[in-house]
Amino acid sequence: MMTTAAYETSASEAALTSITPVPDSHLTIVGNDIRVPDGMNNICGAAALINSALATLRAELVAPSLRATINFDISPINNGLVFGSLPRLVRNWASPLPLVVNEPLDLQIQNGAAVMNRGLVWFCDGPPKPTTGKVYTVRATTSIALVTATWVNGPLTFGQTLPAGKYQIVGMRIWSANGVCARVFPVGAFWRPGVPMVNAEDNNEWLEFRYGGLGVWGEFLNTTPPTFDMLGITDTAQVVYLDLIKSA
Repeated sequence: MMTTAAYETSASEAALTSITPVPDSHLTIVGNDIRVPDGMNNICGAAALINSALATLRAELVAPSLRATINFDISPINNGLVFGSLPRLVRNWASPLPLVVNEPLDLQIQNGAAVMNRGLVWFCDGPPKPTTGKVYTVRATTSIALVTATWVNGPLTFGQTLPAGKYQIVGMRIWSANGVCARVFPVGAFWRPGVPMVNAEDNNEWLEFRYGGLGVWGEFLNTTPPTFDMLGITDTAQVVYLDLIKSA
């Protein structure tokens, strides 16, 4: 299992400086720190978006347990406000970076100009275990009004009626012209697995986020579909493709 967190600040930073976490109801945030969640104390992915192409760009994850050896530099860095095709991110699913529960995790950036800076972190409970089964992909839409530096939650409208039963969520693809990241929030669940959003129908995405490559992300009954948290710039239309296994 995994869960997704974000940082976002518009600022000019000539040296590595911690940026502000996006307010988040399922994580503990103190100042510029996200406290490493109990049960999800590994980093299995990270991304940085800095809206600049200057040669001074840097992004680094900083925590006491990392500093004991070496802080983690994020590379490559996306030059822009959104990911585009193919999202550039660190993908260390097979060898997650262990952290200490409740220690502070900061994301620091250096940019040399007054621009928007974003960072994403995928926490996990260990190396994700792929799942297999008969996977169906269903299209849905949302009309979430995206707001800068804010997770905004909203419901899905499926393009077809799901047969009665229980479904496992085993992947997703979400596109929006100005979207950055989306998280699934099954009813009654706590963790919020997320994906980098693509920004056009024909954009590429990393296939491990699809078809069970990162395990089961949650379950729901057809009568209580999940909602979604989304992060991005001003936008009001998103297209969601959910990969599902009918489990009951």
